[in-house]
Amino acid sequence: MAMDATVQIRMNGELKTQVEELYRSLGTSFAEAVRMFAQQSLREGGLPFRPALKTWDEMTAQEIHEKLVQSDRDIAQGRLYAQEDLDRRMKERFSHGRNTAV
Repeated sequence: MAMDATVQIRMNGELKTQVEELYRSLGTSFAEAVRMFAQQSLREGGLPFRPALKTWDEMTAQEIHEKLVQSDRDIAQGRLYAQEDLDRRMKERFSHGRNTAV
C-alpha cells in the first residue's frame, strides 16, 4: 500500500521520547506502530484494545494472567499478522472496492 498521506499529532515531548525509545527497543518505529494501530483498528472495527484505567503496575497477578491468556487465544486463533500480510490484505480489500473488515 502506498504511503501517500501524512498524519500529525501533538503530544508531550517526554511522552514522545519515551514511546520512541520503547518502539526502537522492539525493533520498530513509532510511525510504524501508528500504522499498525490504524490497520488493526480497521480489522477490529474499532479500537484494537479495550481501554482501561489501570496500569500494569496497578493490576493484580490474576488480571495480568487473564490478559496474557487472551493474547495466547488471539495468537492461537490466527489473530496475529505480519506487516506484509496486513499490507497485502489491505491492498486486496481496497483494490476490489470492498470496505469490509480485514
